Amino acid sequence: MATFDFNPNGKKVILSIDGGGMRGMISISMLAELERMTGKTCQQLFDMVAGTSTGAIIAAGIAIGMTAQQLLEVVYRDKLPKAFPKQDLNFWLRYITGGLKYLYPLETFREALAPLAQGQKIKDITHPIILLTTKDVRTSNTYYITNAGPGAATFAEWPLSGAVAASGAAPIFFPPVAGNMVDGGVGVYGNPCLAAAIEAMEYIGADRGFTPGNVIEISLGTGYPTNERSDGEADRYWLLDWIKYIIIAGMDEAQIQQAFNVRAIYRDQIDFRRYNPLLTRENLESNLGILTEGRPNPSELGLDSFKPEEIALMEDIGRVYAHHIDWTKENQMPWDTVGGHGKPRVLNVNWDATNYR
Repeated sequence: MATFDFNPNGKKVILSIDGGGMRGMISISMLAELERMTGKTCQQLFDMVAGTSTGAIIAAGIAIGMTAQQLLEVVYRDKLPKAFPKQDLNFWLRYITGGLKYLYPLETFREALAPLAQGQKIKDITHPIILLTTKDVRTSNTYYITNAGPGAATFAEWPLSGAVAASGAAPIFFPPVAGNMVDGGVGVYGNPCLAAAIEAMEYIGADRGFTPGNVIEISLGTGYPTNERSDGEADRYWLLDWIKYIIIAGMDEAQIQQAFNVRAIYRDQIDFRRYNPLLTRENLESNLGILTEGRPNPSELGLDSFKPEEIALMEDIGRVYAHHIDWTKENQMPWDTVGGHGKPRVLNVNWDATNYR
C-alpha cells in the first residue's frame, strides 16, 4: 500500500497514550496501522513517548525498539491476558480470604511485562524521550519518570520494567509496586498529554528541539465508553451506584480536561491532535462499519477485558478507526474524526419540577 507522511516538515513529535488496562489494545492497534500506513516504526516516528498505565507499557516497548505490531502480538494478545486469572469460585475465595485487598496478584502482572524486562534502566533509554507516570501513596505525589531534562537524574537508576509496573498497578486490581507505587492514573494523569507537553516545552525545550511552532503532539485514548445516564436516573442511586459513577466520571473528566488544557495553554505552540473512538454499538456500526451482532458489548469493555472475543473486538476498533483518521490534519479533537466521541454537552434543567422558583 502507498505510504504517507503526517510530519512532512520534520517537526518534533510527541506521542501520549492514556491508561485503560486491556483497552490499550485499541491504542496499540491504531499504532500498528499507523506504522503500516507510514512504513515507519513508532521509534522512528516519535521523538517523545509518554504513557500512563497501559500507555506506559506501550511507551516502554517503543523505547526498547519493539514495533507496535510486536507489542500487539507479544504483550496484548499473549502476555497481558494471563495477568488476569479466570474469575471462578477459587478466584473469589482468594479475594475474600485475602482481605478484599486486590483482585489479581502482582506476580502475573510482572510476568506479562517480561518482554520489557531486558535489564534496561531509565538512563539506558536514549531515543525516544520517555515519560511515565506513577503515584507514591506515601506522599500522594505523582512522579513523572523521564530520561531527559532536569528530572532524569532522579529516575536514572530505576529499572524500566519496574517503572512500567508502578505506572500500571491499578488499585483494587493489583497491589502497590514496592509497597507504595500505584497507577499513574490515580488522580488527573490517566491522560498524560499535559504532563508530556509541560515536560517537553518547559523543562526539555530548545536543547532537544521542542520550541513553539515546531511540535506535534498525538494523544491516543483507549476508547470512550459513554457514561451518560437517563433523565432522573441518579435519583434512584444507592451507595454502590455512586461509587461506580464517581470513579468512571472522574476518569472521563480527567481525560478530556487534560486535552482541553493542552489546547488552551499551548494553542499557538503545539499542533495538538487527540484521537479516541466512542465505544457504542451504534457508533461502531454506523460510523466505522464494524458489525457487533454476537460480539461483546463495546460499552462494557474494561481494564480487565481479556477474553479472546473482547481482544478481537478491540483490535478491530483500533485498526478501523485508524483508517478513518486524517493523520495529516492539524489540531484535531475526537469529535473532529469519524467514529470519535462527541463534545461534552450541556442539557436544559427543569427547575419547576424541583420546586426552585
